[in-house]
Amino acid sequence: MAGHQAAKLKLQQTLILLLDNETFDHITVSKICRQAAVNRSTFYSYYSNQYELLEDAYDYLTSLFIAEFEEYQDDFNMTDETRFIDDAYLIPYLTFVKNHQRIYKIYLEHEHDFHHKERFDRLVNHIFKPSYYAHGVTDKVKMTYMASFFLAGITQVIRGWISNDCSDDISFISEIIQTCIPNEDK
Repeated sequence: MAGHQAAKLKLQQTLILLLDNETFDHITVSKICRQAAVNRSTFYSYYSNQYELLEDAYDYLTSLFIAEFEEYQDDFNMTDETRFIDDAYLIPYLTFVKNHQRIYKIYLEHEHDFHHKERFDRLVNHIFKPSYYAHGVTDKVKMTYMASFFLAGITQVIRGWISNDCSDDISFISEIIQTCIPNEDK
């Protein structure tokens, strides 16, 4: 089983590396397999097409982000009381997006091809819920609506930022997001 997971991971990482230099539409299964040193039959034992691999690669990046974010929280003594629209949350997230903007751009261009519910639930559970509970919001339905609203706004800001190749400074984008969502503590 470990060999299977290693091959899948290698395919995901290869796609991410290829996206640094090429557009997704020009990346073929053959090119992915050649770069990953994996047989096409191995690719097709896991995926029907490049979009399925892209979805797994996006999940892989999301997992990396969550792991990095948890480490960042530990390093900066962030607590659940820290607001998730403060720089403490936004700067690492926006940095991650900028570093992986090609895959985010593809994701945003092909949103309908991806399974959002699982990713949304993971983000809510790992990032939003602890902060909501710390601020006295305990109703799960309310949390879901609040997280949906927040993520929809962030997505549109990021979509615009990525369409400009992330040319605006990260702190500027963070400031825009924070301005759009009032801070009851200030």
